[in-house]
Amino acid sequence: MAKYKIFTSGKMSGLSYEESMGWRREVEKAVLNLTDKKVVFIHPPEYFGFENSDLKLARQWEIKQIASSDIVLMYLPTIKDSIGTHIELGIVEGINRTKEKKIEIIGIGKPNTDHLWIEEGLSYRADTIQNAAEIINDFLLI
Repeated sequence: MAKYKIFTSGKMSGLSYEESMGWRREVEKAVLNLTDKKVVFIHPPEYFGFENSDLKLARQWEIKQIASSDIVLMYLPTIKDSIGTHIELGIVEGINRTKEKKIEIIGIGKPNTDHLWIEEGLSYRADTIQNAAEIINDFLLI
């Protein structure tokens, strides 16, 4: 059975661990409730925080995790204030241009900015976490 890797991208800076993990836990639960496929979620807040991490190592770790993912979930309601999420979107777009790999990007929610690059960088945009889980199950875990 194939194993799928999903990386969760969204604001962490200025949020508590619980705040940055809330939507991540919800989407993981929703996806796992719909599928019988083997899915691994990578949630950056589980691996490092801004106060006690070597940010240079964390950056390298994130790039490796994104590059080896099948899907990146991007939380859009706080994207305007998350430079890391913007950079992660660019990393995925760069990887996707190599034609050696295609990473699907699913945006969740309504972006709190209307920058063209955000909307154009998404493979899909889901209004809700449940809708994102359905897109993943119905179209991407195949």
